[in-house]
Amino acid sequence: MFEEKTYKRCACRGPMVHKSGPNKGKPVLLPDGTQKIGYLETSCPQLKKRTHGSWTYAIELPAKPGEKRQRAKEGGFATQKEAADKCAEVWAQAQVGVDVLSKETFGEYMDRWIDGKSDLARSTVDPYTRHIRLYIKPSMGHVLRKDIRKHHLDAMFGWINDENEQRAVHRALVEALAEDCEAKRRAWHAAPKHERAEVRQVWHEARDQLKTERRQLKRITDIPTQHKIKATLSSAMNDAVAALEMTRNWAALVTLPSIKPPRPIVWTPQRVARWRETGEVPSPVMIWTPQLAGQFLDRYVDDALFDLWHFKAFRGPRRGECCALPWSEVDLDNLSVTISQQVVSVAYKVYGEDPKADSERTISIDQENAALFRLRKLRQAADKARCLAAGKAWIDSGLVFTKEDGEGYHPDYLTARFKRLVEKADLPPTRLHDLRHLAASLARLAGVDMKGIQVQLGHSSFQITADTYTSVLPQLEQAAAEATLATVPRTTRITEAAGNELVAA
Repeated sequence: MFEEKTYKRCACRGPMVHKSGPNKGKPVLLPDGTQKIGYLETSCPQLKKRTHGSWTYAIELPAKPGEKRQRAKEGGFATQKEAADKCAEVWAQAQVGVDVLSKETFGEYMDRWIDGKSDLARSTVDPYTRHIRLYIKPSMGHVLRKDIRKHHLDAMFGWINDENEQRAVHRALVEALAEDCEAKRRAWHAAPKHERAEVRQVWHEARDQLKTERRQLKRITDIPTQHKIKATLSSAMNDAVAALEMTRNWAALVTLPSIKPPRPIVWTPQRVARWRETGEVPSPVMIWTPQLAGQFLDRYVDDALFDLWHFKAFRGPRRGECCALPWSEVDLDNLSVTISQQVVSVAYKVYGEDPKADSERTISIDQENAALFRLRKLRQAADKARCLAAGKAWIDSGLVFTKEDGEGYHPDYLTARFKRLVEKADLPPTRLHDLRHLAASLARLAGVDMKGIQVQLGHSSFQITADTYTSVLPQLEQAAAEATLATVPRTTRITEAAGNELVAA
């Protein structure tokens, strides 16, 4: 039965007396006969003053089976009400099985939690671990796990935003130093011969300062990343609630600024012209038109990875799925490829993983893709023969897309190589991952229904495919506009020629 016990105490020192027994109220004497001096705590006469001392609660906890009753005690409260409220809270937690006597810090809990998440993919564990190391432990890792509340999380995100402001200021400083360094380099080149040594030294000093500041640059923790940090906390707290180690998921109460995923935008001729004029890229996610995709493929038909670019542009597999694709999953007789595995890059180390949820799938390929796969197989056989003839080792990886020694490609290499090829071709920028958007848009243009595109890309949700991965190409927009116009029966149509006649009249 709950029985609240609160009392006031202080840290004053003075003559001590016996608090109980036959000598209650009498002085506590030392061997030499003098009165002992110690902490007065609850017997301090100053405690009658409202501002003197602090309040403490003590409570007997429910006994666990086979264990003795334990006592919870905590002090330092400014008022008796605060102590009583905390006492009631601790009692309520103990009633539902929470270990209210635990001294585990939240940082220790987060380490224990992530170490025990053996069911998570490595690509998920890595950002979780980074969030714990960079944000959660530095800001509130010292707080006892049982004491964590929403205000601790709010304080962490406030700290992150304060850091962001400082990092933005430092980034602006680095940009200014870079401009100053370039100006001093140009001044050195333009200086008269008798001044060049002195001006060159000034440039070198500016360059050294720029290098020093650049090494200290830190990335801004943007709003999407903050949402991911919140998701890490929410997952950990959900598990703690399920294990009766916390009373609720405090992360669920935290409000962050909303985020809007970048909208895929098509590189129309007008946008390409604007980009060539100003360098402006309208969105982080830019999709080529069929014409631009054709220019890229025609330009690099002799590239060693042309078949991979072709496969991604028309069928849209992920880069990790391409890197992990084995010959055993390619059926050229039935023109199909089965996506059953992938590799992920974590800190540039490559790990094999099962595909994402609902991503294991069989997709059809066209005759040109099939011909390219056959050529790839012939080229691999020739590469193997050359390696063995030269006494070099051949890596029998069994993969489709390999280097000249049979080794598979690193996913990051594909991303970097594709970017270089796009720049070299002077085409408007698009990311390797954006070829998935292109493949979806081309399929839609070809008349494939949304469900078919969802299966092709390996999405778990129809909504993801509809909202994110199918950009409206100009051809579709034009066809829709003409079809809409045709729904209204009319006797007169305003064509460009008819319009000119009306203006002339």
